[in-house]
Amino acid sequence: MNDLLAAKTRLSGGLFTAADALACGYDRQSLHRLSTKGTVVRIGRGAYAARSALAETSQEQRHRLATRAVVHRFAGRVAASHYSALVVLGLPVWHACLDRVHVARTGNGPNRRSTALSVHRDYGDQACKPVDGTLCVVPALAVLGTAMLCGVEAGVVAADAALARVTVTEVELHRWLDRLVRHPSLPAARLAVDLADGRSESPGESRTRLVLRSMELGTPVPQVEIRDDDGHLVGRVDLLYEAQRTVVEFDGSVT
Repeated sequence: MNDLLAAKTRLSGGLFTAADALACGYDRQSLHRLSTKGTVVRIGRGAYAARSALAETSQEQRHRLATRAVVHRFAGRVAASHYSALVVLGLPVWHACLDRVHVARTGNGPNRRSTALSVHRDYGDQACKPVDGTLCVVPALAVLGTAMLCGVEAGVVAADAALARVTVTEVELHRWLDRLVRHPSLPAARLAVDLADGRSESPGESRTRLVLRSMELGTPVPQVEIRDDDGHLVGRVDLLYEAQRTVVEFDGSVT
């Protein structure tokens, strides 16, 4: 990789497009040779990453790179959406196919889907904002889109984390629910918002809460301080059924 492309790649966090390579003196054949030698890795149509940027990365980190590359390639015409937006935002993803990048248009255009990319319609005004240089739908839309695409459990995991980090508010979630009222998969998103609780501190706790509810045991209260008769703190529990005086703990060593 020549110095120009190496510098551009470093500035973009390990990413570059075919157009970047051409601007730095490569043609299609020489770019193909870089890929064949393993110096760079193709992570999407017209999108590449330096192999060093992929070393010891998780599946979510690779998906973040692929998402950023797609958004960069479309040059302002799309924004990361659904669970791809969650990954860019640093929010947890559950039960999602990370082999496919999801983006939403920032203007008119049809839905489009391929093996590795889904392009959704424009969500309208105030739907997008840049996140560390990558255009992304707002957190509320990322949460709701994930619930509509991947189900209630995935939506609750994302909503709990977003509420806990004050990345989103309940008011914003309900405002976007109202704007998406005609979407056919909206019931899953609405239920995820109704079940969300920002007091949960991990995806495991969120999922445990849902499992207990599905067993018709009621919904426990997350992260409760237990005190003795003198008011001294005894401990803090993951989940509490106060009326039954029952504590539920999630083992954080598993997911």
